[in-house]
Amino acid sequence: MKKLFLAAAMLFIVPALFASEFGGVTAAPYLNMGVGARASGMGEAYTAIVDNVDATWWNPGALVKVENPQFSLMHNQNFGGTAYEYLGVGFPAEQLGLNIWGTIGISALLVRVDDVATTKENPDGTYSQDQAARGEFYGAGGTVLGLSYSWQAAKAFAVGMTLKLINQKVALEEGWIPAMDLGILVNTNLPGFDLGMVFQNVSFMQMNQVSGAPDAPLPLNLKFGLGYKAKRVFTSEDDPRDALAVDIDGILPLQPANMPFGLNFGLEYSMNFGDNIIKPRFGYRFDGNNFISDLGWFSGFTFGFGYSRNFEGTDVAVDYAYIPFGQLGMSNRVGLTINVGQPTPTPTPKALNPPKMIKLKPDSKKIWVMWSIDKDSKVKIAGYNVYMSYKPGGKYYKLTKVPVASPRYYLKVGPLKSGLRSYFVVTSVDEKGRESKYSKEISAVPK
Repeated sequence: MKKLFLAAAMLFIVPALFASEFGGVTAAPYLNMGVGARASGMGEAYTAIVDNVDATWWNPGALVKVENPQFSLMHNQNFGGTAYEYLGVGFPAEQLGLNIWGTIGISALLVRVDDVATTKENPDGTYSQDQAARGEFYGAGGTVLGLSYSWQAAKAFAVGMTLKLINQKVALEEGWIPAMDLGILVNTNLPGFDLGMVFQNVSFMQMNQVSGAPDAPLPLNLKFGLGYKAKRVFTSEDDPRDALAVDIDGILPLQPANMPFGLNFGLEYSMNFGDNIIKPRFGYRFDGNNFISDLGWFSGFTFGFGYSRNFEGTDVAVDYAYIPFGQLGMSNRVGLTINVGQPTPTPTPKALNPPKMIKLKPDSKKIWVMWSIDKDSKVKIAGYNVYMSYKPGGKYYKLTKVPVASPRYYLKVGPLKSGLRSYFVVTSVDEKGRESKYSKEISAVPK
């Protein structure tokens, strides 16, 4: 079985390569591996800036940012015959017919090691592989299944939780254990800055290991991050065609407690060329003794690249990440994210303003939305779009298939559930179909 255990060791040691000089035993250490090629290219510094369905893994509190049906896939090809696959799916709860605020996510991670032939120890201490001739091959791997929910608890912060079922398998030995992640995303009220924090792999059980080995706990981590996003860096406010995202994450291992504190840094710059969005990325993971891995300083780097485009309301993003591991080799991660229902972005004229005044009139299972015309507008307004949400400051769903044209300045919204507060904003639309910014949000409760 010697080669089998070497293969299993390759799988379970990889996530701890940057802290190999420290002691401590945990089950399923592949839980420390990241998912998503975008996050991987940014040095796995993602706790405070994650804004897609990968939040089920990185920070379930940020899953509320998924405002349309979204799908994420990733393939990771590692050295030593190891690989893993990831799938994430997210939906706003109301789109699933649930009468609750928030977003629901489902995720799955499959980790595997190439099968190897079992070996037999001879009396003289040598090993033979006669089992290979009989087709006796075994492998090692693991599975993580997750169910997540995120809720905008207040305008200043969102909370979330991921319930996980974790499997670890080595040859014929297998174990299952439940766990959960608890996350929060905080809006600092400083333009562009967010704070994130997540407890990962909280469990009151221990995993069965291979025969003869004691049960072991899961790796328990406390992660906290500071993220910054700028919608434009070098372009004008009238036509922002670039963006910047920066994140710094601290990782405090709570189990085992003698693992080193980690610090990850990531940066992404987006450029828009004719609606083709290019995103170069890089990051660095400060980990190990004196924050430098035993595999060398270069192994702390990560590099990535992304391309995305909107196809008639569907955003498609392809991402790649390259992660060196010194003399051990390298890891290549490829990801695909599909965001369904994301409107195609259009430039907004600087002089196009939203309606100055909006009023709501609650009625029986409906709400009347009324607004006033902007007589001082320097741009000719063709109509108005009305948006609604079930959460403050959250995802607004367009209620108007075509803009409401003058002289009509109202819209009846219904049927709505009585007693459930609804939030509304209105935009102005010019003759070219370009929209203004949202008006001030107001809310009402239908009778």
